[in-house]
Amino acid sequence: MKKQIVPPPWKLTGRGYIFVYKFNKNFIQNNGFVNTGSKLEFAGGFGSVMIVEYKNSDAGPYDELLFIPGKTKIQNNTNYSITKIYVSTQVSVDSGRENWGIPKEMAHFSFENLHQKREIIRVGREKEIFFEAEVSHSNFYFPITTRLLPIVLQQFYNHQLYFTQFKGSGRATFAKIHQINIIPNFFPPVGKALFGLYVDPFELEFPVPTIKNL
Repeated sequence: MKKQIVPPPWKLTGRGYIFVYKFNKNFIQNNGFVNTGSKLEFAGGFGSVMIVEYKNSDAGPYDELLFIPGKTKIQNNTNYSITKIYVSTQVSVDSGRENWGIPKEMAHFSFENLHQKREIIRVGREKEIFFEAEVSHSNFYFPITTRLLPIVLQQFYNHQLYFTQFKGSGRATFAKIHQINIIPNFFPPVGKALFGLYVDPFELEFPVPTIKNL
């Protein structure tokens, strides 16, 4: 099947959850998907799990679940990396890998609304659900922007290192995980987070990356 590549830059809008964690080295070595052919080494810092529903993007609407263990190191470069990520469309899989070296995989998503501020999110493959989380958020919103805390992603893919400094802004409120069930073969078995944010709406821009041959 021919790859479906939508070149950068991308502009995306939607809503999503960001849950922040502090992982130890042992957890990441055993569960973080860091050393699975990536050549990246765990370098500490705060990690995160993100669940996103992109309403619009250059590749169309799609859903996303991703894991960032914290900072990773390769040679003399230390930045944040996505080590496990699922999306709901093939064009996002193909474009994410080719454009930014992000190791996207396909999955199906469902969002079950319990009431206005609480929902159950499920991610799976075929008939197997490997990620299920019941989450909620408050209704006190405040502005949020990456200008206050610029983040550079570094991804190792096909013997190349991709550096991407994305930009984003939106309207955020606090979020909470009430229950979470994960099959570790598919995704790191995280528990309840240090804290969480729900951002709705947001705007995000993924630019053309800087690429370094290794």
